[in-house]
Amino acid sequence: MERDIIEAATALFYERGYHGTSMRAIAESVSRTPGNLYNHVSSKHELLRLIALGSIEELCGGGTEILSIASGASERLVLFVRFHVTYHARHRLRAKVADDQLHALSDEARSEVLRVRDAYEDILRQIIQQGIEEEQWPVADVSVVVFALATMCTAVGVWFRDGARLTAEQVADIYAGLALGVVRHGAWSAT
Repeated sequence: MERDIIEAATALFYERGYHGTSMRAIAESVSRTPGNLYNHVSSKHELLRLIALGSIEELCGGGTEILSIASGASERLVLFVRFHVTYHARHRLRAKVADDQLHALSDEARSEVLRVRDAYEDILRQIIQQGIEEEQWPVADVSVVVFALATMCTAVGVWFRDGARLTAEQVADIYAGLALGVVRHGAWSAT
């Protein structure tokens, strides 16, 4: 499939939502007719599936690579957070569409995306568990910390803009420091 079609669909799904975007609008944004667009993609649903699955597969691939190039939990966490933050800063439209428009996918397609997302989150879970075991991180609840860190890092795509005061890499370094602070110094419930 041609990259311009995916990028156009991503931008329109981001701006208008999946249900507010027509195949005609996607075709017009890439200077094609709707009929020509169907030579490249079978449906609007297939475009959303490709965007969502492609995004989470890229994330999972990057997370898996981190496990192979780093061995210590602290180093892995820093690399994971830096990767996650820079991905969401650089690919904010795609990542946001993949996250926010999952409800529009069929049960089968949504399950496919969620399986890969679960595998990606499991990488972070493995890193946190390794840190508990090897570095005695005082993590009260692994699942809550994984969810909190992933949500914090993902949300960078909501506010980050290229050309701002800080680069994506500088923001990622700050987030990595925050993540290390959470796991090394603990986060306990208020009760």
